[in-house]
Order: sequence, then C-alpha cells, then structure tokens
Amino acid sequence: MTRRVGFERAFKVVAGKRRLAPSALRRFFRVGYETLIYYHSLRLLARREGFNQTPFGIASYLASRKFDFDAVRREIESYADRLGGLEGLAVKYGYTPFIVHRLSEFLDEGELEEVLGSLNTRKRWLRVNTLAATVKEAVDCLVKRGLRFEASKYTDLSYKILGDVYSPVSSIECVEKGILVPQDASSVLSVLAGRPYERSVLDACSAPGVKLQLVLSLYRDSTAVAVDYSPKRVKYVYNVLSKYGGLDRAVIINGDSTIVDYSRVFEKAIVDAPCTGSGAVYSDPTVKVRFSPAKLKSLTKIQTRLLRRALVNSRSVLYITCSVLPEEGEAVVDEVLREGLAEPVRISERFLSKAYKGFKSSDYTYRIMPNVVDGQGMYLALLDSRVFSG
Repeated sequence: MTRRVGFERAFKVVAGKRRLAPSALRRFFRVGYETLIYYHSLRLLARREGFNQTPFGIASYLASRKFDFDAVRREIESYADRLGGLEGLAVKYGYTPFIVHRLSEFLDEGELEEVLGSLNTRKRWLRVNTLAATVKEAVDCLVKRGLRFEASKYTDLSYKILGDVYSPVSSIECVEKGILVPQDASSVLSVLAGRPYERSVLDACSAPGVKLQLVLSLYRDSTAVAVDYSPKRVKYVYNVLSKYGGLDRAVIINGDSTIVDYSRVFEKAIVDAPCTGSGAVYSDPTVKVRFSPAKLKSLTKIQTRLLRRALVNSRSVLYITCSVLPEEGEAVVDEVLREGLAEPVRISERFLSKAYKGFKSSDYTYRIMPNVVDGQGMYLALLDSRVFSG
C-alpha cells in the first residue's frame, strides 16, 4: 500500500541539488512534466526515428528536436491523425491504449477526448483555509499580490491561479501564510459532497491530509482519527495540520486501515483509497508511466478491503478515488453492495455526474468529471454501513 514519490516532490529534490535561475528551473520543470505527459507517445516517435524506447532513447529523440515541445506536440498530433480512432486518441494524449479503450466503453468519442485533454492540462488550484481567513480576506490577499485568478463555478472556497502554470504555488505569500491551501478543486468538491462531518471522523487513508484539514475547518466541533500506512506520509498529515490548523482535534496513527479496529464507532469515515491516480494526471504525470493492468488489479483488492473495514468501523463512509477507471470505483462499491455491507445514499450536488452505466451502483454513486469542473477526475460514493460494530 505504499505510494511512490510524485513528480513535483522528486523535482524539488533534484532541483535542490542544482543552482539554476528561476527561468531555467521552469524550463527544466516543463520539459520533465511534458515528457511524462506524452511518455507513451514519445516512445513510439523515438522508435520511428531510429532511437530505442528507453528513457535514454526518448531523451535522444527530444534532443534531436532541441527539446522544443511545441514542435514535438505537432509531430505527435500528426502521427495520431494518421492512426485515427481510439489508437490515435491514445497517441494524441499520451495514454496507453488500455485506458483509452476502457473509457470508450462509457464515454462517447467527443466526451472521451474532452476528458483526456482536461486530465493532461496543468492547473494550479488553491483552497481558502477558513481556520485562518474568511473568503474575502483570502481573495484580497491574492489581489494585493497582483495574481490573476478565477473562482470555481461550484464553490467559493476554490480559486485557480492563472498565468505560468509551471511556477509552484507553494511560493505564493498567501500560501506561505497559511491563508490558502494548495488543493485541487475536485478534491475540495469531493469533501463537500460528503457533508456533514459531525462529531467523530475517521480518515482511513489520510495523507497528505488536505481533505481532513478541510473537514476540520468546516466542522469545528468535530474530532478525527487520521490513519496512513506509510510512516513517511504520516508526517505529511502532521505537517499539513500543523501549518493550516486542525492538529489539536486530530489523532494521527501510522497503521493499516485494512485490518485496524477501534473501540468506538465513528460517525463518518473517509476512504480516499490509494489508486492508479488515472484521474490526477495533471497533478502527477508519473501515474502514466507507472500504470499497468497488473497494478490496477492489485489496487482494487486493497480498495475493497479498505472499504469493508471502514464499514465495520463507521456508521457512514465516503469512498473516493482519484481514478477515471470503473475498476477502482463502481466495481469496488458493487462488491460491498453484493455482500450486503452497505446502502448507497443519494447526493444532490450540481457538480456531480452520474457514475458509469452498467453497474449495480450506477444510479446511486457519482463521478466528478475533469472536463466539467476543470479539476481532477474522481469517483465517489456515500454509503451507510449495515454492519458497523457497537
């Protein structure tokens, strides 16, 4: 259940060892980001041009194009047009054919292309930390710093920073002061969809902790137990709650939420399960390189175990994955419904789309579509437990 280091964190480590000007760092970041976004397509082009398909071969191909990604994208699009159909879409947006073919079972070609394009498009979202400032104070902070931004259509808590998408938001003064929290808009909306969070909350896969921090900022009388399998990632939860608030109402545990049991029953659990991250490509493009059908199969087993255990420990469970694949969403919830462990709860929010058709849970669970909300692609289900202990 370990989660690998994402692109931005790895980039910070590498960049920290080199003394580069800010402009060089941004170019370095963009080259790395777009190489990962189009990794599968670049392998094909590298082979076509006589290079091998290893990272060195890809680098050699890019060097032959002087790392001009505008020109490289034109080559990719030209190649994709010649292929046509689903294979062409996979090349155009840098996905494996497996993912594109799977999504085509649930989306028409027009929506499929919108989803793939939106997932690839880098964005910088910030969320108001209401423990530190009002919405007006947070917006004023952005205005005073001369930043261009636009509000989410669905919540006054989320703001997208415009301009150079390759500049880190962590250096923005409003973030450094704790007034605004880096958090994707879909991530915020997924939490809002699961309201209320009264009294006791279990966050079963808590790291990095931004969802829990939002819960604790919205419900100031609630307390939480935050659990994560990784000792390193538990520290992320501590750091987030320390910086942005909520630590005084949370107990943080390094543990395995597929087996842990408690002497109490929680009012609500959040299971933001480890997944392929296929809906979070713009946040971490390494998910494209790491994806495999075998890994998907392994993750779905873990997700089902996490959800089963949460239904034992809590009266209600909000199950979330940042995945666009049904194996990690509808199919997992279908399993616990077949076992009689849960009852789905309808949610009425205008930012939610219906789950993919063809599943037992289709009419009662939801998706946050990236092309609709301009954020990550997510699946979510609100479930009442039928087996909680106590």
